[in-house]
Amino acid sequence: MDIRRAVPADTAAIAALTRAHRARLAQWSPSFWWPGPGADDLHAAWLGHLVATEGPVVRVVEHDGEVVACAVAMPQPLQWFVDDVAVADDRAWPGLLAAVEERPALTCLASEDADRAAACRAGGLTWVSSVWIGPAAPAGLPEGTVEPLDAATGLPAPPPHPFGALAPALALGDGAGGIVVGSPSLPAPPVYDPGGTVAVIDRLTGNDRARLLAHARAAIAARGDVLVAVMAEAGDTEGAGILAGAGLARTVDVYAWP
Repeated sequence: MDIRRAVPADTAAIAALTRAHRARLAQWSPSFWWPGPGADDLHAAWLGHLVATEGPVVRVVEHDGEVVACAVAMPQPLQWFVDDVAVADDRAWPGLLAAVEERPALTCLASEDADRAAACRAGGLTWVSSVWIGPAAPAGLPEGTVEPLDAATGLPAPPPHPFGALAPALALGDGAGGIVVGSPSLPAPPVYDPGGTVAVIDRLTGNDRARLLAHARAAIAARGDVLVAVMAEAGDTEGAGILAGAGLARTVDVYAWP
């Protein structure tokens, strides 16, 4: 197998690979990855732009003259995000993952994609965080109050995630050191249609995370967002129980290159 930088003539093959991958994503989480109107044409045009422009690094794996895998390394302010990763041949995984030279680099995969997770682990990547998805509105508000915090000072660092540098638009505290931080309302990429804007909660700490999460979701729903994406550190079993108990589903896992 030959691994190389993509050229414009590869765009149709890359678009076909990523189109098939999006169909699998929609089966795993229809609410988060439902295809947007004209998604196939929009994404093909976007891929053509990425192949031809400076900055992004688009790679393909070719076997017997056929493009069987692809990945796009996108520069972000603090890292590279490796997106549009798709394979038609599982034999392409080792070479494709090893070919990513940009550092630091993260990639995302559906939490149900066991084959890709196994390939990442075999390639030396480490699971660092997960994204839990659910409706913005909570089922109810537990007893106790929360207070707005100054979003400019004293906030903990978020776990590694693919959303770039998010400005905190919502910061609440419980008076006992617990903090929840949410993003502004974010439109979905044009290839997806979750039904409205999404908010990312990338920090949730303290001894009463369930209460903080419920109040944050209520505020997020009140401003009109339809979904919430909550970042959680890998291996946080207590946090996973809280998020599952709040009706969220672990949907995306984030892996990092060494």
